[in-house]
Amino acid sequence: MLSGRLRRRKNAQETLTELRHGSRDADQKLWLRKYYQAELMRIGLREIIGLADLEQHEEELSALAEACLQYALEVVMRKRRQKNPPLVIVGLGKLGGRELNYGSDLDITFVAPGNARDLPKLQQVAVDIIDLLTASTELGSAFQIDARLRPDGEKGLLVNTFKAYEDYYRHRAQLWELQALSRARAIAGNMPLGHEFEHFVSRLTNFKSKSNPAWKTEIAKMRLRIEKERTPRGQDALAIKTGAGGLIDAEFIAQTLCLEHGWREPNTLRALERARKEGALPERDAKTLIENYRSLRRVEAILRRWSYEGETLLPTEPAPFYRVSVRCGFDSPEAFRDALATSRQKIRAVYNKVFAQQR
Repeated sequence: MLSGRLRRRKNAQETLTELRHGSRDADQKLWLRKYYQAELMRIGLREIIGLADLEQHEEELSALAEACLQYALEVVMRKRRQKNPPLVIVGLGKLGGRELNYGSDLDITFVAPGNARDLPKLQQVAVDIIDLLTASTELGSAFQIDARLRPDGEKGLLVNTFKAYEDYYRHRAQLWELQALSRARAIAGNMPLGHEFEHFVSRLTNFKSKSNPAWKTEIAKMRLRIEKERTPRGQDALAIKTGAGGLIDAEFIAQTLCLEHGWREPNTLRALERARKEGALPERDAKTLIENYRSLRRVEAILRRWSYEGETLLPTEPAPFYRVSVRCGFDSPEAFRDALATSRQKIRAVYNKVFAQQR
């Protein structure tokens, strides 16, 4: 029976169906955490013993998050005696791309219909959803949620109308916000509204007609700023996400190519595969980039697996660094360090080609 459960690959709808079995529990926060912890263990074991590869693992973690968001919305709707979802929850970042890893935050934003009249009540709906998933209980929390990518960030309304989103993104949004929006995907709630929002995003993030390449220069500057400001001084070799040739290099390449060619592909690997197939990247460069990006993602997963925290920096102390190297399949820390350096050099070489005119 256990073997059957481990071999089963579940999508968001199947997960949601199971979650709904607990809809009559008196304490919905505890029910959500019990289910989340059991499912997280099952998904983790599938990855550890090789029943799911890294991409399948990320998709299953993302499906769990999607189902929990939808279920949390349903709990809040029942409490308020609402029959129809009053908003749509849009995923961004790794949630939008179905690339969640251990310890990943859920980047989300809440969009209400253009004719929504009682925005103060909708703010409380969003607050209740977030609280249901993030509040600390005797069983901990389920997810950490980050809603700061909404228009005007922390100063903006937690929930705003579709029209307000349109006005903001057309007239006031900065380039990095449009880049982040390229990974938007409707997750839960009013899905017709969500699909309308996705269609709007598709038009807004299509830069094919932009003859002025200045926007690529700005993206390259943003990447350099991240590298300098978010990489601890003297620890670039350990910074597998923010450092030179780190995960963000590959992610910025994927997002830039999507903007440049008008692609709607929030998933990094699928965007890079499309770039290979359509010749947006030379075959050799695409293969090198995809192979080494996958290697770094595997290291990140193994690093986070033991803490379930959003770690992006390898250990500075020799003993824990040795343990990570062994878990990644290397005979010695030196071999692990050399392999990482090689992967990152190859990723950075492709990055430099893509942004050759913007450096």
